[in-house]
Amino acid sequence: MIDLRVKDFMTHQPPQVSSTTLLADAVSTIEASDQDSAVVIDNDKVVGLLSERDCLKTLISNSYHCDGAPMASEFMNSSVTTVDAEDNILDIANKVVNCDVGGFCSQTCFPVMQQGTFIGLIGVKGLVEALNQHYKTCKAY
Repeated sequence: MIDLRVKDFMTHQPPQVSSTTLLADAVSTIEASDQDSAVVIDNDKVVGLLSERDCLKTLISNSYHCDGAPMASEFMNSSVTTVDAEDNILDIANKVVNCDVGGFCSQTCFPVMQQGTFIGLIGVKGLVEALNQHYKTCKAY
């Protein structure tokens, strides 16, 4: 069994916004990172995930009409699947590929929790990186 843990491949300082962050500011926060989503945190709790895709429709409309000041809460996904820091990368990757759980099908990154506290973010890119590093140690490579 491959023993690769989420905590060893997660982003330790992922983009974070609050539910009241203006959408344009949230997008800027995401763009300044290497992730495609920001974790939405209110009162030290994960309350959502805001992806670039979530923002796209509104940005098209608002940039065309130059109106409105929407907030992250209006577009974030509040039904967020999280993973534990000690979870095995292979188990998470299999859930993403096989869509065993709803959030694993729709999310491209997952908040990482340790004893109920948010500590980082792992995306599909991190899963691929971890498994590719392991694959390169195989004799077949």
